[in-house]
Amino acid sequence: MISSLRGKVSRLWGNYTEIEVGGVGYLVWTGRRNYREGQEIKIQVYLAVSENEVALYGFENFEDLDLFKMLITVSGIGPKSAAQILAQSSSTQIIKAIGEADTAFFEKIKGVGKKTAQRIIVDLKSKIGGLGELNLKEELPLLEDDLVLSLRQLGFERKEIETVIKKMPKEIVVLEERISWCLQHLGG
Repeated sequence: MISSLRGKVSRLWGNYTEIEVGGVGYLVWTGRRNYREGQEIKIQVYLAVSENEVALYGFENFEDLDLFKMLITVSGIGPKSAAQILAQSSSTQIIKAIGEADTAFFEKIKGVGKKTAQRIIVDLKSKIGGLGELNLKEELPLLEDDLVLSLRQLGFERKEIETVIKKMPKEIVVLEERISWCLQHLGG
């Protein structure tokens, strides 16, 4: 199973990127990313195998990949539809829409109708861990949203996350460092 690719972008067109790894070119659906030909990149990938096609879908981080995997578990959502949803919105926006049961958010995406939008929300709300409990209407900085959502996906409860975030030193600003700090201080 291919889980990630590190290589040089050899060609871009539409939603696809060809990544050359050790002399082999991999055609990966990446959405419209800001890659440049010749740029060295590393992406997480999902290998989708169907009766008619074998395709790679690429993501910049594990959170997007995990959300993609959750989306394709929904009846009526295949890899192409899930990739389309992720291409048009950030993971944070998608999770927020699921948590708020915002069917209109999903209906704006090509190929997603009202019934499919409802199915996404019903099927994924419990998998996301009851994010409806979070007050997503508050205007938190995007970094806070990403931090809270990352920790929720790791199984921590909202109250313990809020408690630990309040204690975090203000000088820690990089998301990965904030997550690491919280993980060191959660449960203790």
